[in-house]
Amino acid sequence: MNSKIDEIFDAIRVLEENLKKEFEQEEEKLSSDLLTAQKKFKEGLLHYFARTPLLHILTAPIIYAGIIPAFILEVFLYLYQMINFRVYKIAPLARQNYFVYDRASLEFLNIVEKINCFYCSYFNGLLGYATEIVARTEQFWCPIRHARKLRTHHLHYTKFIPYGDGKRYREELLKLREELMNQ
Repeated sequence: MNSKIDEIFDAIRVLEENLKKEFEQEEEKLSSDLLTAQKKFKEGLLHYFARTPLLHILTAPIIYAGIIPAFILEVFLYLYQMINFRVYKIAPLARQNYFVYDRASLEFLNIVEKINCFYCSYFNGLLGYATEIVARTEQFWCPIRHARKLRTHHLHYTKFIPYGDGKRYREELLKLREELMNQ
């Protein structure tokens, strides 16, 4: 319906790929010398807790209590994929592509900071994993853009049919579903 919007979405997709490549190149630049030099920035636990505001320490149990619903969500997502994706013939996701725990190797982090980084990495990975599962489900069942502008959207959204374009919806729905089988 609006080819200009489709062109912009395509340009965004290209820019996202370029950004991904830049991040990968930046990671390759890290040398073993840098990792060795990090050790001098490590903060001991006593100093770490001494400078941490008491309210931060008191809120930690609330933050870490979130791990319980997170595990429940992860089990649900696994079952959801194993059942629904097989029925719809949607390619399942590789969990390891969404969970990255590389910060634990940073020598300047103490054990508490590493646990905190693990927690945040887990939650961000879980939410990315959940978003992709739901995005693929949305592409299968209702790949139509919204009338209102979204603040953010998942990667599949750019392929969706413009709001109100019933003709294109009927023409492209099967193609969008078939695309999910090969991802």
